[in-house]
Formats: sequence, structure tokens, C-alpha cells
Amino acid sequence: MATTEVQLLISRDEEDVEIHGDILEAILSYVPLIDLVPASSVSKSWCSAVASSLRHLKKPKPWLIIHKQANRSPYATTTHAYDPCSNQWIKISQPSIKFISALRSSQSNFLYMFSSSKFSFSFDPLNSTWFNVDPLLVWRTDPIVARVGDFVVVAGGVCQFEDDPLAVEVYDFNTREWYMCESMPGSLKESAASAWLSIATMNGKLIVTEKQTGVTHWFDTETKSWSGPYNLNPGQPVMNYNIGSFNEDLILVGLCKNVERFKIWKMSAENFYCEEIGEMPLAFVEKLKSESFGFSSLNILVARNFVYMYNSWEVEEVVVCELTSGSGGVDGCRWWSVPNVVVRDGLVKDRLVFTCSEVGFEELQRVMRTDNWKFQVVS
Repeated sequence: MATTEVQLLISRDEEDVEIHGDILEAILSYVPLIDLVPASSVSKSWCSAVASSLRHLKKPKPWLIIHKQANRSPYATTTHAYDPCSNQWIKISQPSIKFISALRSSQSNFLYMFSSSKFSFSFDPLNSTWFNVDPLLVWRTDPIVARVGDFVVVAGGVCQFEDDPLAVEVYDFNTREWYMCESMPGSLKESAASAWLSIATMNGKLIVTEKQTGVTHWFDTETKSWSGPYNLNPGQPVMNYNIGSFNEDLILVGLCKNVERFKIWKMSAENFYCEEIGEMPLAFVEKLKSESFGFSSLNILVARNFVYMYNSWEVEEVVVCELTSGSGGVDGCRWWSVPNVVVRDGLVKDRLVFTCSEVGFEELQRVMRTDNWKFQVVS
């Protein structure tokens, strides 16, 4: 329901009718977040009603955000977001930034790019603020990158002419410097790149899992050292392991061998104990399968209790899982799929970069009023 529709609700027989209090708050509870920002500017009473509806009625859910970027300089980029609350796609228009290279993503909403002259990254909900720092100490092509507390960890993905293919460096927000650290474990030598690894962050640690084997190591940003390995064991044969952070635990999404079924487990961050919490309906499994490459390029994004799943080779559809809670914690999953509006008109030759983020009213208000961003619902 857009702001104009709300205004129609308060018009009767061509005469304005003042609606306020609980009724106005109830009406505003059905209005998408992007329309609440202009609604809050109607009057003081509307501003108060918007604030009250946000406190008592609105429960924003993490957005899926897709950046479509041209493969060549100046890397022209368009951005669309899916809001699960309103079940709408939104085109985001924003002032252009200076792209120094191809856009990349990791974790849920960490965006970055690097060149020989600098390393740029952003991790706020809408990636509106960018940090530009000194370039990486080691030249890389496909590293794993993650923000862990006050650090940005960059590991693996090293160019062939570099001496150490497992090199690790850390950027310290406090000192604003890069430091070389203990290299990745030797067992990861053949898979030390983002294409082969799934990552999550938890309690000052970067957790790294081989997608094909489930072998897991973790890097401690306090000691600057690696631990492991640990073999993830969900209780049944699995291929294609993907992990993510969930509250104080981890999420594992795995493809069960031989039966082509995806299951989700909650994992303890202490001992990696797996507890099954859901299985993807077969109708959605088919939406993630590539005719040529199967499930080899499955990726997940986790924010709060939402898990977005997509296949890099088959991006026409995204499967969504909302983890539902009961008195004893997570007790199930709600599944649906979302057609990808970015590619609905045919194959995309440009680069697609996926993130997900908890976008709140204050963040939208700031970028709309201060940074002149525009949000338009896509039919």
C-alpha cells in the first residue's frame, strides 16, 4: 500500500476526514517501509503515528539486494531489492560511486573491490558508505574476504606469481594498517578461493568450510592463527556445504547425496553439533538446479532468521527460507521462491552481485533525505 493509497483511505465524499491514533497506526502498519519515509513528513501527527507503528506493529525483514554491474570500466551498476514484508521488488536509484574494479560480495552485506592502488569496502545496510584504504599487500584474484569485529580478513585467492598461495592479511580499523598473519592451513591449498569455500563469522572468528567436503577451519582475529580441521557431520551424507551466521549459532545448508534434497541444520559455534530444522520442498529444489552444472554453484545469504539461496548458473529464481520460532527456539521453516526481476527479460551478460541486509526506517530516511536516493516499486 503506497502513501497515495493511504491518503485515499482518509478521503470520503470529497471531504477530508482526519484519522489519528490507533486507527492511523493500524493503517500505516500495512505500508511498505519505503513509503513510510514520505508519510512521516505529512504532519507531526503522522510522524508520531509512523514512529508508533514501527515500535509496535512493523517487523522489518532482511532485504535481498542484487547489484547488476557492467563487466568493463566504468562498471555501470543498477541495484534492485526484494522486500519480503511487502513481497515487492524495488529499484534503487542512488548517486554513482567511483568503481575502481569489479564489485564483489561476501557474508551478507559486505561489498568490496580492489585494485593495485587501493582497497574499498562497505558494510552498512544499504552500502551507502564506502571506506578507501591502502591496497592489499599480496595481489589476489579470488580471495575470501570478511569483516570480523574490528578487522577485515583477506585470505587465499592469490595470483600464481605470488610466493604463498595461502597468504592471509588483516586490516585493523584501529591502526588503519594491513598486517600479514599465519597462512591458511596447507590442506586448503587446492581450494583456497571464494569459489570453493563458504564462510561465516562468529565471536571474533572467521569460519571457513570447503563446500564439497565440509572440512572446516577457523581463524581467530585475536591470536591471528588458524585452528582445525573439523569435519562437519549432520548425521547423513552431504555434498555442497554452505554455512552462515545465525544469532549465536551457525546455519548449515547441505545437499543430501543421492536424493537431491536440501536440508538446513542449526550448528553450535562451540562444537559444530548439528540439529536439523527443515527440508526444502522438492518444488523449490528444482528451481535451484542448473541444467548444465547441477547444484555446483549454490550460494546462500543469511541475515537474522532469513536464508536466501541461489545458483550462480541459474539466477532466474531465488529460494527463500524464513526460520520460524517457538518456545523452544527455531521450530521450522517457511519456504517460497522469488522470480529475479533483474533477469526476467532474458539472460544477463553483466555481473550479478548478491547481498542481503536488515534495512531499517532510519537508514531509509537518511539516504532519501540526505543522500537523495530514490526507491521505486517494480511491477
